[in-house]
Amino acid sequence: MPHTHLDDDHASPVCPAQIVQLHEPMPALGQDELWDQLREQHGPVVPVELEPGVRAWLLLGYQESLGVLQSPHMFSRDTRRWRAVAEGRVNLSRPTFSWRPNALYADGAVHTRLRTPIVDSLSRIDMAAAERTVRRIAHDLVDSFVANGSADLISEYADPLPVLVINRLYGLPDSYGHMLGDLTGTIFDEDPERGEDAVARIHQYFTGLVDRKRKNPGHDLVSWMLQHPVGLDDDEVAHQAALVSNASHQPTTHLIGNTLWTLLSNTRVRAAHTDARLSVQELLDHVMWRNTPFQILLGRIALQDVRIGRATIRAGDALLIGLGPAHRDPTVQKGHDDSDTGLTDGSRAHLVFGAGPHSCPAKEQARLIAATGISVLHERLSGLQAAVPLEDLRWNHPPLLRGLRTLPVTFLPDEPLSPRQKVSDAPEVEEVPASEADTAEGDVLGRLLNWWRNLRF
Repeated sequence: MPHTHLDDDHASPVCPAQIVQLHEPMPALGQDELWDQLREQHGPVVPVELEPGVRAWLLLGYQESLGVLQSPHMFSRDTRRWRAVAEGRVNLSRPTFSWRPNALYADGAVHTRLRTPIVDSLSRIDMAAAERTVRRIAHDLVDSFVANGSADLISEYADPLPVLVINRLYGLPDSYGHMLGDLTGTIFDEDPERGEDAVARIHQYFTGLVDRKRKNPGHDLVSWMLQHPVGLDDDEVAHQAALVSNASHQPTTHLIGNTLWTLLSNTRVRAAHTDARLSVQELLDHVMWRNTPFQILLGRIALQDVRIGRATIRAGDALLIGLGPAHRDPTVQKGHDDSDTGLTDGSRAHLVFGAGPHSCPAKEQARLIAATGISVLHERLSGLQAAVPLEDLRWNHPPLLRGLRTLPVTFLPDEPLSPRQKVSDAPEVEEVPASEADTAEGDVLGRLLNWWRNLRF
């Protein structure tokens, strides 16, 4: 095949027949075969179209994806450098093609300045106390449905668990976490107006949170970021706090959901986990290799012309990091044998948490939430099975995201735990009493909570 490069219609475009249209509907579980076919046809990188007229390169190879992630001098995270943005063909205010003034979209010294308070503040979390807090929140969620003998483990468990934990790390009671979870889940709503309104409301949440913590600091992530010697202003802290929430919520929700789906659909993996031959951490790594929630991420913008495989990447081209395709690359799957537990060789080498200067600073917290969440369900729900045929389950937004919309299950009904059974004598993450926080109705955050309550109830 001749060398190709991606461009608009003005100069040497890629043959339209070669461009894979990712906006065409496709089944979530059928895309693994698509990645393999594209690798055979195009090598480690393929031209794709995200929407009509919006083109990018999709990286299919593991080493190629890793190389791009580890080369910030050649590939920028700042989506404003995308040629399609400069030419007005892409609007970065949309959630799908976004730019925000946070560490995720920054390079160089700006990135270091914005990221350092995040990393240092996360390092101050007492992980033992955090684990106990995650466990108690998980038990509370299970208690809300365990007597029924049935539940939707996405909407009733996997979705609220991460955001409630994150909200607690921000020093707020659960009512604010439920509100934030509702807003976050609406960002990618099929109704674009609802999505845009949710983005605006989430910004209110974080500006209000920062304002409250500036006036009344506590032992929490936002207070620590405000006190950091780097000296971020209030707006900068709000955007970094929003980044931590966005990066932790949906990915962790679907990591939990996809892990539950794996346990329900793969009897060998489930038996290995039940028999303690496969730890919960190894189970999560298996899922991150084989059923990673985010299959494709809008990853980098080329800063110079470069060749990858058969393709000529031009400065200003966008590259998508294909996590799903990279994890199926034969060069990292060679010699794999899942006859026993379904584990992939080199289980911690997956790219789910990124690599290089933009690697996820909250990966340990995310793993803690997911692992504890799975463990609590394993302890509490006996006779767990899917309530519908697994092939009838609906998946979110393939091929970019592989996450279940719902996961209806049945199990043996049981009694909720008593408060004494859920509370440990050891310390947890500091909790602000709901009555104390809710007295601040006159501030931005309090007014937002009242708006949400009136809307919901």
